[in-house]
Amino acid sequence: MTVGTLIVAAGSGERFGGHKQFERIGGVSLLDSAIAQARSVSNQIVVALPLGYELPESTPELIYTFGGATRTGSVANAFRVLGDDVEYVLVHDAARPFASPALFERVVAALARGCAAVVPAISSVDTLKVVEGGMVRQTLDRSSIVRVQTPQGFARKVLAEVVEAEQDATDEAAIAEQLGYPVTIVAGEELAAKITLRSDLDRWRIPRVGLGFDIHPFDPDGGGDLVLAGEHFGPPGLVGHSDGDCLAHAVADAILGAAGIGGIGDLFPDTDPALRGANSMVLLGECLDAIAAKGYQIHSIDATIIAEHPRLGPSLGALGRALGTVLAAPVLVKAKRAEGLGALGAGLGVATFVVATVL
Repeated sequence: MTVGTLIVAAGSGERFGGHKQFERIGGVSLLDSAIAQARSVSNQIVVALPLGYELPESTPELIYTFGGATRTGSVANAFRVLGDDVEYVLVHDAARPFASPALFERVVAALARGCAAVVPAISSVDTLKVVEGGMVRQTLDRSSIVRVQTPQGFARKVLAEVVEAEQDATDEAAIAEQLGYPVTIVAGEELAAKITLRSDLDRWRIPRVGLGFDIHPFDPDGGGDLVLAGEHFGPPGLVGHSDGDCLAHAVADAILGAAGIGGIGDLFPDTDPALRGANSMVLLGECLDAIAAKGYQIHSIDATIIAEHPRLGPSLGALGRALGTVLAAPVLVKAKRAEGLGALGAGLGVATFVVATVL
């Protein structure tokens, strides 16, 4: 059997506050996740994108086209460019990016058994009530009510009639039902939950952890100021290509590592003469932009400075606030002594360890 999947990704995301289909989780857009999940059963995928959007280059297996002003219009536009050899058609929402390949396979298996239209659904565990004017008017029997999801599957002839009907509906199965076709239910899954509001993203964000470390020796000539998180503590300063801010550097390493980008040296190599004496807090802000571009945001920062001198206890709150202002995230800064052990214990330099959590 030949299966084509139409992915509806042309909505404006009014309730979300923007085009949610291009929002990233774990560095991957919701749309790309939906495409990846559909590949296991699809001989061809057609994606309907917003009008005016620059269409990516298409291939025979993955075609991009423009959607319409409504969901029904978007499905119709995508259906028109579907290959003639496609026997069965799935319609899937880009806003359901984590529907599993197993769910796609269940829908396709039902079509292969001869079902005209197939929808995945899950039972409601909540009591359902009809409300009017802020008052409960009726309590429904939830045993006969299900929540319908996508992908929804259709014999090609059935979806052709749905498109030709030019009726507006929240899903194509509703139109098929109105046309007299039986609609078969297969087991849905919570993974196929729809992302509607920006807050819906939180349930899908998986924390990632990065470890940062940096160490610099004190300038033996005593020149310059010790700089930590952009704050100056007087001489002697630390030797470094930039301003030697080992706290900011370790934080940068931690957040870049958590996002899978690399380290601060990958973005700002110490061989670049333009970075001589650079303000590391400015560089840290650019590292934040880099992880944001991959769809990550900082959840928390935990930093430990190891130094014999100066005494940093009274300044730790200020250091955390300085970092928190740049990163727009909670930052905890602690200080420890090396208790006379090694070069750090001898007061020859400063080191910092940082653990960063990003979502």
